[in-house]
Amino acid sequence: MTDFPLTDIEIKEIAEKLKKLEPGFLPFDLFYQFNRLKVTITIEVVPLCLDPQGNVNVFLFNRGPDDAWWPNLSHTPGTCLIDSDIPKEDEWRLPTRAFERLKNGELNGIKLINDPIFIGNLGHQVRRGPESVHVYIQEVDYESAKSYLFSVSNLPKNILDHQINMIQKCATIFKNKKSANIN
Repeated sequence: MTDFPLTDIEIKEIAEKLKKLEPGFLPFDLFYQFNRLKVTITIEVVPLCLDPQGNVNVFLFNRGPDDAWWPNLSHTPGTCLIDSDIPKEDEWRLPTRAFERLKNGELNGIKLINDPIFIGNLGHQVRRGPESVHVYIQEVDYESAKSYLFSVSNLPKNILDHQINMIQKCATIFKNKKSANIN
């Protein structure tokens, strides 16, 4: 038997209180504790485009000074999946509602080209806990995104360090796809 820091009564009390919650967004304090204890499934969209010189650029969003985990750090748009992100009528579809949230949030005002392309899954440990990441490439229009673009070969110093390899791998795939379409 494993030592557990809660009694059976405490576990039962917590479980009863959790039954009151509906699936979806959680209050921050609960979200933090759940992320610490379980693997969180996230969607990361790596928005890429070619600049006029043909270099691959990535769109990065700044989290701002009040962010709980990554204040003032830049990152690719992403979101944690919630129950309503995958339409109930067809559970094999893409998490379309998560993409809509990103499109209306971090990617608002940026012209998106085509649909996101699934690249693969990535597992890693971040400050808020373990994540299983579904990685997508999204081509964006250079002109509409240029204020937020960074050359993949010269990423800013204030970037989430766990995203650097993901961005570079996605950029290589993107460049190869663009080269294949041109020739």
